[in-house]
Amino acid sequence: MRETAVKEAVRAEQTADQCGREFRTVGGLLDGTLISTASPTERTGIMNAGKPVIINTTMETFRQDVIQQSQERPVVVDFWAEWCGPCRQLMPLLEKLATEMQGAFCLVKVNVDQLPEIAGAFGVQSIPFVVAMSGGQPVSHFAGLKQEAQLRAWLQEFLPSPAGEAWERGQQCESEGRVADAEVEYRKAAELQPDEATFRIAHARVLLELNRDQESREILEELQKRGYLEPEAQVLLEQLELRSQVEDSGGVTAARKAVEAAPGDLTAKLQLAEALGADSRFEEACELLLELVRQDRGGVGVQAKEAMVGLLTVMGPKSKMASDYRRRLATAFY
Repeated sequence: MRETAVKEAVRAEQTADQCGREFRTVGGLLDGTLISTASPTERTGIMNAGKPVIINTTMETFRQDVIQQSQERPVVVDFWAEWCGPCRQLMPLLEKLATEMQGAFCLVKVNVDQLPEIAGAFGVQSIPFVVAMSGGQPVSHFAGLKQEAQLRAWLQEFLPSPAGEAWERGQQCESEGRVADAEVEYRKAAELQPDEATFRIAHARVLLELNRDQESREILEELQKRGYLEPEAQVLLEQLELRSQVEDSGGVTAARKAVEAAPGDLTAKLQLAEALGADSRFEEACELLLELVRQDRGGVGVQAKEAMVGLLTVMGPKSKMASDYRRRLATAFY
């Protein structure tokens, strides 16, 4: 199969593919002009928790079964025929895995004798032929027979892992400002896949934002035992050290009194901003740091920029507030 032909078919282009064929009927199939409004229960298939697990698709429901459904979860399309011996060996294995994984992907079966237009659109030249779809696009494919272990390995290439799913939920929670919920999801991800440093660093970051410093420090120190730290982890560790220093020097109250005593002392203002940041009062800290950057770009302003970059790292890449301040910092400094 030519990958370009698959992509063109899935994108419903109405021009010929690289093989020089024209799939006018399939173009209509994919762009929706020939699609019925059949529901999953009107099709032949197996359901799990209200979602189809295995579907025998039709010309009328193919776009809904494959293109639309792959926007929500991976879809595996199996091109087969009754007379094909290898197809009849492969299909039970795919069905077993689809059922076992309880809807992690949907198996859609395409009988090439009954649906030659669809097979043609995908450039199928021999069967069995299997295509994985995600987000409306092909992400992997193979031709011929595979054993169960090989199929499992192939599925893992594109199926989201439980750890990955927890990570995605954590990212979503963070983007919505639900830091406590993000902590729960990042913890799950790190427990499920402890060798993935990205998960552990994200967990340490939100713990720091929640003022659970000791837990955050334990994660970072454990990572440090490898002999190195990722840049983000190093910044988090520096923020923890800064918090300790600020607490030892009297915290926000002492820093604010110092500024009141010497309003023109930019270093005192920088120390106040650092104290505010250490106390997770990010908005007030960032406003003060931006003011310092504008007032003195070559001196204290450079230190203020570095301090603000550290705070933005603690706030996380999904924080809307961090995104806004990141943009404002770039404008102010450059």
